[in-house]
Amino acid sequence: MQPELAVRGTMIVATLAWAAGETLMRRSPQADRLARAAWTVAILLAAIHVVLAFHFVYTWNHETAVAETARQSAERFGVGWRGSIYVNYVFLAIWLADVCWWWIAPASHASRSMRLEIARLATFVFMFVNGAIIFASGIGRLAGVAAVTAVLLASPASRSRTQYA
Repeated sequence: MQPELAVRGTMIVATLAWAAGETLMRRSPQADRLARAAWTVAILLAAIHVVLAFHFVYTWNHETAVAETARQSAERFGVGWRGSIYVNYVFLAIWLADVCWWWIAPASHASRSMRLEIARLATFVFMFVNGAIIFASGIGRLAGVAAVTAVLLASPASRSRTQYA
């Protein structure tokens, strides 16, 4: 497999798996189990994407990754903030924590407050709009648009607040 295809492909599939998890979440007990599996696959693929990017794109040089992320931000927004890569790290940590919470305490995860759920969803949509639409191109951008659209159409307001295990 080509390195660029591996780097981009893992995140494209992670984006689609994220959208599947979001849209299936709290629909029914069966859908929730599929959602949790998709959510888990998505975070694992996102982590693999980071490892592949550091290996093939940045040759394990964190300063190169910081500089390149800042350069891309400057191209798109006119501001090359060097901290943007750290926002991605925090996002991945939040996502991993959410996956762990879902596996360890699914009833608690399912019954979290609507405010927390909307804050989480807004954070995820923000990150995916940036990563899978604004900073993506070609098929990755198309997948990002489809994923974000599907997630927004399956808003938390339409989800059941029933606890599923």
